[in-house]
Amino acid sequence: MGQILRRARPFFFVLCAIALVVACGDGSTSGGGTAAGPSAAPDPTRPGPYPVGVTRIELHDEARDRVLLTEVWYPAAESVRGEPPAPATSYLPPDLAVLADNATIPLVAVRDVPIADDGPYPMVAFSHGSGGIRFQNTFQCEHLASHGYVVVAPDHQGNTFFDSSGTSEELSVARPLDIIYVLDRFSEFTVTPGNRFEGWIDLDEGFGVTGHSFGGFTAVATASMDSRIAAALPMAFGGPVSADYSAATLLMLATVDLTIGPSGNQAIRETYDAIPSPRYLSEVIDAGHYSFSFACQTGLGIGDGDGCGTGNRFDGSPVTFVSDLRVWDLVNSYSAALFGRYIKGIVEYDDILNTALDAEINRYVADPNR
Repeated sequence: MGQILRRARPFFFVLCAIALVVACGDGSTSGGGTAAGPSAAPDPTRPGPYPVGVTRIELHDEARDRVLLTEVWYPAAESVRGEPPAPATSYLPPDLAVLADNATIPLVAVRDVPIADDGPYPMVAFSHGSGGIRFQNTFQCEHLASHGYVVVAPDHQGNTFFDSSGTSEELSVARPLDIIYVLDRFSEFTVTPGNRFEGWIDLDEGFGVTGHSFGGFTAVATASMDSRIAAALPMAFGGPVSADYSAATLLMLATVDLTIGPSGNQAIRETYDAIPSPRYLSEVIDAGHYSFSFACQTGLGIGDGDGCGTGNRFDGSPVTFVSDLRVWDLVNSYSAALFGRYIKGIVEYDDILNTALDAEINRYVADPNR
């Protein structure tokens, strides 16, 4: 394994007030940067230079008889800056909007606004966890969009918060194919005159993929199946690694992940050992399984005792989980740095990728050399 990095870099926490369901403006966790338009190498630990838009499309994979409701985050036109973000209820079916009544999720994306005019932009796919939802990592998707990415996130039919009809065996095959299908469709949309997404996606660059839990498995599996994936960031799970796997990969695990347990964390480390460099591994100390999502901010008790509040370590000793917002900062920073380095080619991000950000809670390994 690569050198364990313990050098602490000054780490800028970009926390958002969470007393309301949504928060916006300067200093938010995602989006809402202060400078208009792109720069050569915006700080990946801070919101990027673009305001953020969000929209939705329902895709139909007729060959597999699957419906993929897909949320799309993107760099928005400068005229959008300062507009109120779409509320949490806008991500839910109207009859289920009550689920957001006690949410404190910080949001910045504005719904159905124009895209910024200096595209096309690289594409990153996000895959949610088992029983999760396409918008469970709004903080990460918004952060990437603010840095100039189109982020596509489908609901995996049969494996969402509202639909648990699929089996693990079926879904382990279906989920990576879902991601590939969405990447294919948006690749078609961007070159189709008159399509609402015409000109959005940069097809000259590789794609990125990220995901949480079963979505982490999906991210690795997709990168193993699709050579267009230039970089992958799986969280809280590993996955199958093909013989020709070539994506630059940064894996993240929670040291007190009670959902996948010690064996699951060991499987993540084994995935790291199996993939070629450039490869990175972040072990977030005293984080739980749900620390990598917005579960703790939903007000629904999701993740209580496994990333939210207090719980017990594997040996039974008590633990107060590290703030999920602090974990989000690691996720956002490494996401923007990884995809910026290996999709956009921003070599300045090597410093971030070779550094244990927030070293007090981040046991980090870097192996950047092929």
